[in-house]
Parts: sequence; C-alpha cells; structure tokens
Amino acid sequence: RDALGLERRSRRVLFDASADAMVTADAAGVIRRANAAAERLFGYGQAELVGRPVEMLMPAGVRDGHAQYRTAFAAAPHSRAMAAGLNIVGQRKDGTEVALEIRLTPHKTDSGHMVTAEIRDVTEQRRIERELLDAHRQAAESLALLETLQASAPVGFGFVDRDFRIRTVNPGLAAIQGGQPGELIGRRVADALPHLWAQIEPIYQQILDTGEPVLNVSAQGTDAGHPGQLRSWLASYYPVTVDGKVIGIGQVVVDVTDRRQADEFRAAVMQNMAEGLCVMDGDGGLILMNPAATNILGWTQDELHGKSVHAAIHFQHADGTPYPEDECELRALRVEGTEALVGEDAFTAKDGRIIPVSYSASPLVDGSPARGVVIVFRDMTEAHAERERARLELEALTWVGRIRDALDEDRLVLYSQPIVPLTGGEPREELLVRMIGRNGELIPPGTFLPAAEQYGLIGDIDRWVIGQAIALAADGRTVHVNLSAQSVADRGLLASIERQLHQAGADPGNLVFELTETGLIDDINTGERFAHGLAELGCAIALDDFGTGFGSFTYLKRLPVKVLKIDIEFVRNLTTNTSDQHLVKAMVNLAQGFGQQTVAEGVEDAKALELLRGYGVDYAQGFHLGRPAPIPDTSPSRPADRS
Repeated sequence: RDALGLERRSRRVLFDASADAMVTADAAGVIRRANAAAERLFGYGQAELVGRPVEMLMPAGVRDGHAQYRTAFAAAPHSRAMAAGLNIVGQRKDGTEVALEIRLTPHKTDSGHMVTAEIRDVTEQRRIERELLDAHRQAAESLALLETLQASAPVGFGFVDRDFRIRTVNPGLAAIQGGQPGELIGRRVADALPHLWAQIEPIYQQILDTGEPVLNVSAQGTDAGHPGQLRSWLASYYPVTVDGKVIGIGQVVVDVTDRRQADEFRAAVMQNMAEGLCVMDGDGGLILMNPAATNILGWTQDELHGKSVHAAIHFQHADGTPYPEDECELRALRVEGTEALVGEDAFTAKDGRIIPVSYSASPLVDGSPARGVVIVFRDMTEAHAERERARLELEALTWVGRIRDALDEDRLVLYSQPIVPLTGGEPREELLVRMIGRNGELIPPGTFLPAAEQYGLIGDIDRWVIGQAIALAADGRTVHVNLSAQSVADRGLLASIERQLHQAGADPGNLVFELTETGLIDDINTGERFAHGLAELGCAIALDDFGTGFGSFTYLKRLPVKVLKIDIEFVRNLTTNTSDQHLVKAMVNLAQGFGQQTVAEGVEDAKALELLRGYGVDYAQGFHLGRPAPIPDTSPSRPADRS
C-alpha cells in the first residue's frame, strides 16, 4: 500500500512538473486536474478548468462531435496519439487557436476511469514545416520554369562556334529558323539560313574581331516555317569566352512579327474602342487619350497633353462638391502603384457637364514607384437613366398593392380646395384625393396616382371620388371632380353616375367634372360621347388646364363645356409678365363668347387676384384663397390630391 501511494505521489509530481500541458478528465469528459503548463497554454486558471467539460478547450466547430470520440475511446481504451496524422487545433481562453499534438493515456483511480491528455503546442513547428514545404515547392517551381523556358519559351537561344557551325539551339530558335534542333546542330549557319546569311555574317565577324556584343538588331526575311510571309526578328549577339578567348557567339532571337501585328491591332482597338482611355504620367499629367475619351469629354489630346488629369476632369464629385486632390483615388494609384475598379465616380466634360462614369485603372510601372496610370472609363449616363427607370418602375409596382389595400380598407380620404366667386355666384370646391398609410401618415397624390394611372387602378379611385362627390352634392355643395382618361373610356361609368345621383337625390348641377386634354387626346370621339352623356344627366363639364395643349379650341367646339380652368402656367407670373396678361384676357373673352365661365388656378397673391377680377374672371382658386383641407367624415381614419 505504501508503494502504491508512493507511485501515485510520484505520478502527481510528474504531472504537475511536466513541461507539457497535462489535463485529466473523467469518463464523462469533465476536467478533474490540469497542471500549470495547461494553465499557461490555454490561459485558464485551475479553478476555471476543474469541473468544466474538456470541450471548452476546443474550437466551437468541433465541440459537438467530440462526445462521439470519447465514447469510442472508452470502448477500447489504450495509450495512443489522438487523431494521428490530422491537424488538431485547440482554443485558448482569449479565443485564439493553437496547433496541438495530444497523447491519450487511460488509467483507473479511486474515482473511476480517467484519461490523461499530454498536450504539446506545435504551432511554431507547424509554421516551420509549412515554410519548408513552401521553400521546396518554390525551388521545384523555379527549376521547372527554367526547363520550360529552355524547351518552350518563344525566345530563341543558340550558340555557334568560330567556324559558324550551330552547336546549340533550343526549340524556340529552331522554330524561328524553320526546323528542329536535331536538324540544325552541326550545320553551318550559311547553309541552314541562306536567306539571312548576308545580314548575319558581318555581325558574327565583328564580334570575333572586337569581342563586343551587338544588341537589338532588326532583321527581316522569310523562313521555312512561314513560306511566302515576310517575318521580322530582333536579335542580340554575345561573345562566348573561355580563358579570355572568344570561342563562339551566343545569340538570343525573338520573332517580333506577331508583336508588330499586335501593335497595329492595339492601335486599331485604341481608335475604335467604345470606352474612353486616358494615360497619365507619374505627375498626373495626361500623355495619351483615345478618340472615345475625346467624344465623351469633349477635350482633345492636344488640349490636355501635359495638364493635370485631376484638375481638368476629376476635380468634383457627381453632386458638384469639390474633390480634393489629396483624396483622389487616381493620385493614390500613381503613388502606391495599386489597381482599382470604381463603379461610381464622375468626370467633368469640357462644356462643364458632370458625367457619371465607371472606370478601371492600372499603374504603369517603370521600376518603383509607379510611373503613371492607365484609365479605361465608360460613360454611365445611359446606364444611370436606365437604372432610375427600373427603380421607378419597381417603386410603382409596389404601389399597386398599397393602392388596392387602401381601396379595400377605406383608407382614401378627400380634401377640398375652395373655388371663390369673383363676380357673384355660389362658392365651389375642388375635391382632391389622398391616401392614409397603415401607420396613419398622409400620402400625397403625386406619390401614388401616377402608379394608379399606369397600372389601371385610377378608374377605381375615380369611382370612389365620384361616390363621395355625389354625397356632397346631395348636401347642396357644388363640387369639382377630376376624371382620368381611363374613366372617360369606361362605358359603364355614366350609368353608375346616373344611378348614384338618383339614389342620393342629388342635383346633377352641383357636379362639375373636370376633363383634361391628356384625358381626351387618345380618343376624342369617346371623350365627346362621354361629355355629352354627362351634360344630358345635368352635370357640368370643365376643361382643365386650358391653354396648355394644342387641341384646346377643338375641344371647345366639340364638347359641351361650361367652365374653362385657366392653367396656373398663365397665372403664376401674371403680375410681372405682360404676355400672360394678354393671354388671360384673351381666354376670358373667348369663354364669354362661348357663354362659358372661367376659373383661374394658382392664385397666390392679392395683386394677381385683383388683376383677374378686373379681367372678368368668374372664379379663382389658389393658396392665397385657401389651401386644400380635409372634408370631415369622408373616411373613418381621416385625411386626401388628385389635381
């Protein structure tokens, strides 16, 4: 028994003193002991570890599955490395992860079966292993690259001796010379390349005589690989020396035929590409500009050459606010040598227009730092307009359901604006519709009526307004009601109005239906039948926005119009604009000649009102006389313009 106790005490001392982290857990995975090294490794104190599940030392992603591993180990416990061959990761108290190696040792104590995990931090070891693997891979890649260049690079390498016999030639040079390496080695250059020998021989002889290289020599001719084609080469020749003696000539030859064709093709692309292209130097000055850039910006290359690109075209944002150069992304590209893809920006044209653009930019590098930037940009004006159209279309579609709900839930309300008599007569009012939102907010007509007109709901709104108007007319009020083109074309609307008038006992003369030229222009015959039908019921017809269209006089001739509404366009500047004064007088005289009354819209000051009264205008309407106000009890929720 003493020996057993001594053994246990010895194990405990070794456990506590171990340089490796040691953690003992019971069969349920609850930590029972942890040594100081474990506390240091994981950042927990002894009190924080003991009694907690061992999974607390693991990343969240592996905790749930660990219980299965404990069960499997308990079924066949034996000392072994945990998850040998796999990368084990632990998690410290601060959330950082650490690479681990773990060895598990099962043993039995008075408290039951336990497992002690010997845990070693191998984070640094793994890092070193990765660096070694990377170094080996890079070395292998470099060797493979050299072999690939020698075997398949489009650059030709060769060596000829002092007798001008080909001793070494790579496939690249052999291809340029129209053969295979095996066919060329050992042959004299004069025999292998008779068509080029006259150009090459003086160069070879010069190198042998002087021991100096001859660089970047252009040559042209044909070769066996491209019969009938004129080819271009760029070659450099070097003396090859051994012990100070020139033993032959090394040569590097590049076929530049394709490069020349590419340059010609690139020039054609530059001339014909739809995108604008600008190149600026290291100081931000323009050095190149393609025709598309000129078309978009209005500047020519000569006009901007050497001038600051930022100062000329990039000095302001899309909203016109200044764009300081020290915040300019193009400047950062020049300085830092990075690339950029910018979806939303603005350039300023020569005529002052701010053009929305998207652009990509890449540095022109000549060593370090960057020596300029290439900018390819696109005029996004049309794309922005299309995106705005799509946004408005989507917004209009969302209103369809909201309008339908408002109709179904009785959330339309009426406002009225007074129409004040100037030469005697009874007051009138124009009915204006508005919507109440689900949260009780008032929604103005300009927000929802365009969508209602576009998607066929305006007729339902008109019918609702007509019903409310007839109820008001039954109370003796003279009300004006706007009708849309859809309602004018509604074959059943006249019968509905007649039925409602009869049911309400309303005087049809108290209803004035306002028709606009836009509501009649699509089908004047239908509009004429509808207007005469209203007149036969006893209702009055008002021609709204009179004077703004081209068919106004036609409508006066064909429709039973009782009221002309002089558009705000002719009233707004009446006190200062003599042309408007003459036009309003003419409209009043015209209406009087037809036996019609006139209503001037948009009266906003007393002086205009007095002028209109003096011209003989019968009624006036506008903010000076009264703003639209709610009509009580038209809806259970209250507050409604359809003007």
